[in-house]
This record gives sequence, structure tokens and C-alpha cells, in this order.
Amino acid sequence: MRGSKTASLGLPPFWALVEAHGGELLVHARKLAGEDAEDVLQEALLRALRSYDRLSHGNHLRAWLYRITTTTAFDNHRERSRRAIPTADPPEPVAGDHQHLDDFSALIEDFPEQVRATLQLRFVEDLDYEAIARRMGCSPAAARQRVSSAVRSMRRRMS
Repeated sequence: MRGSKTASLGLPPFWALVEAHGGELLVHARKLAGEDAEDVLQEALLRALRSYDRLSHGNHLRAWLYRITTTTAFDNHRERSRRAIPTADPPEPVAGDHQHLDDFSALIEDFPEQVRATLQLRFVEDLDYEAIARRMGCSPAAARQRVSSAVRSMRRRMS
């Protein structure tokens, strides 16, 4: 059944596409995925094969394969970045770390209270915008805007 539909659309056998474009797709995958290129290309070709018989025409098959390879490389990158990276114990604080906090506090001491609080929550307590919003009684979008405005104020003052 697969062969009859693809033949009626003028699609070449899937293996012919792989033979014609596999080398250049591997180069493309290496540019996008580095050492994972072969795995990315294998997954991309499996995705392409699964959807090959659902194509509505045989135009631009090379570009279609490139798009699937690119998407697969991006998916692979996202998946890798989500994986937890095992680490050793956190590094011990370096002598003088408190000095940096003191320098930061001195840098923002002349700002209005709201701006100081925003900068402290974001950069000292390292809170995300959701947590900042809860602490400041505003929406996450407003918290993001407050942090952005505070950083701009700090940059103006430093330059």
C-alpha cells in the first residue's frame, strides 16, 4: 500500500532519498548537533520515513529532509539541556564573596526602596519573576518590567 501511494505522487523510494542526500544531511547535522550528529540524523530519517507516505506531493524533498533534520537537532538540544547534570558538592564560598555583596549594596544604596528591593530579589536572592511577583504583590510581567527598569537605572548610573 505504501508503495502505491508514493508512486502515484511521483515520490522516489525513500532509500533513494537517503542515498542522494544522506551525506550532506550528516554534515548539516554535525553543524547543528556536534557529537550527537549521527543520532540526530538517524532520528530525523526515522521521522521522515514515518511521514513519507503522508506527503501530498514530491516537491522539495531535499528541503523537507533538511527541515526535519534541523528540527530534530533542535529537539535534541532542548532534551539535552533539560537533563540534570550531576555535579559534585557546591563549591565552598571564596573569601571575599561577602565583599561583592557589600559592593552591590553600596552600588544600589541611593536608589529608591522599590528599585533596591527589586534588584536584591533578582540578583542577590536569585529569585525568578514568579517569586519576585509574589513577594512584591504584582504580576510576573510587572516583576519582569520592574527588574528591567531597575537594571537600566543601574546601568545609567554606572556609565
